[in-house]
Amino acid sequence: MYTPITDFNKSLLNATEVYIHHASQFLAMVGESYLEDQPDDSNTNISFDSESSSVQSRAVGDFQVKLNVPDWRLEVMNAGVLQNSYQLAGKLKDELFEWLKQEISTAGLDAEKLKYIDHYEVAEHEVDVGQPFQELNIDLVNSWLTMRTNANKILSDLNEIVGVNSDVRIWPHHFDTGTYYELGEKKAIGAGWAIADTLCDNPYLYIYGWDGNKKLDYSEVPDLAIGKWIVTEGWQGAVIESVELSASSDQYSATNSFMRDVVSFLKKQLA
Repeated sequence: MYTPITDFNKSLLNATEVYIHHASQFLAMVGESYLEDQPDDSNTNISFDSESSSVQSRAVGDFQVKLNVPDWRLEVMNAGVLQNSYQLAGKLKDELFEWLKQEISTAGLDAEKLKYIDHYEVAEHEVDVGQPFQELNIDLVNSWLTMRTNANKILSDLNEIVGVNSDVRIWPHHFDTGTYYELGEKKAIGAGWAIADTLCDNPYLYIYGWDGNKKLDYSEVPDLAIGKWIVTEGWQGAVIESVELSASSDQYSATNSFMRDVVSFLKKQLA
């Protein structure tokens, strides 16, 4: 189900999302520490479950860790049953790590294998330099939950538009809810819902094409009813910023139309 995005304070939402991003690293480190390494690093990726309003690690047997975002706590699950939980507000990063080690040991796993992820970097945050996690504003949390629920919906729809099935996962490095479609040898379309970064100063939907054999030609891109093309040396593709989407009278249809127009153009480029 798609729920329209309402007006929001960009800077406050971005700050909230950064906290959720850093807290979610505890979920990614479960996959990093206990699952077999994958060439695309997918063993570290996580997911958002709209029914429980939680970000979830990959399962290690029956063991799984969740971040309950509205209640702002880590939850340890065994075969889908809650075993224990730990509030984040007021806790230091190292305190959360030690709690998780104890829970992993209780679950019968080797707690000494748990490690911080060090093969990618996340922009330094106050929790990295000895400050505790803060309580989150529930209105901002609800805005974030709406966006990620919508991201799951529209990116699942994108499977049908592209004609290829792809899991919708959160990649913990950039913290985007993303999908990736291989369309042939060294040809692909990628898409996702990203947090504010150097490309856009608020959350945004993006779609791009990739051809390992050549650069795509963006000299004659089609006009878009919503969203825009971005063609720079570092990135080429199309985006809809959430601030623009929130002003649309029919956000779901506008997003669907955007995805169809962009995918149609990219498929021709990749043919």
